[in-house]
Amino acid sequence: MSTPTARELAEQLFQYLAADDLQTAAALFAPSVDFSIPGAPGIPWIPQADSPAGMLEFFSRLPTHLDRKKFEISKVLADTEDVVVVGHLISMVRTTGRDIDSRFVLHLSVRDGQISRYHLYEDSWAVAQALAV
Repeated sequence: MSTPTARELAEQLFQYLAADDLQTAAALFAPSVDFSIPGAPGIPWIPQADSPAGMLEFFSRLPTHLDRKKFEISKVLADTEDVVVVGHLISMVRTTGRDIDSRFVLHLSVRDGQISRYHLYEDSWAVAQALAV
């Protein structure tokens, strides 16, 4: 069996997440993960994650705090080790009922057939505003 390409791993990740198969999604990650989602501190669905277990915690927190309304990918750029996904998401924060409406860019890196980087760039102002009470 051949090692999946970076693009194939990204596609698998999105398929598993869409199917709510969080354990399998987390298993795609390397033992050490470079995880980053810049923004305001204290966002309850963004843990410190640096491993498959941390990624599982992150993926598990999302539906606890957010209701997904839209997740649309408009472009995927990939080479042998990196994938950049460009898209648009809308999620409702359950505690406030407000929407996060944001364009996003996700940068994944792959090493030795596993995802080693997960950097998500989104509108942190929109996140903070939707979370504010």
